[in-house]
Amino acid sequence: MNHPDFKQRVLTSEDLSLIAGGVPAHDDFPGVRPWNRDKLWAAVLRAFLDARTKAEREAAQQALGAIQTLDSIDLLFVRHDK
Repeated sequence: MNHPDFKQRVLTSEDLSLIAGGVPAHDDFPGVRPWNRDKLWAAVLRAFLDARTKAEREAAQQALGAIQTLDSIDLLFVRHDK
């Protein structure tokens, strides 16, 4: 699924790892450095399920939103050499 405006993928997995590591919402979760999408999703979903306070739920929700943004960056801009 390629969008016509994004013909050239210019980032690498290492770039995405660097970007993910700079997201404050992910500071407390494993799987960010190096970028490991599955490990990060699992950690954030576990935190969301285990959240007991409004602040914990909000922090987990911010982390979920950040992962969704990183997934979009991965889809649109990261080269996946085959």
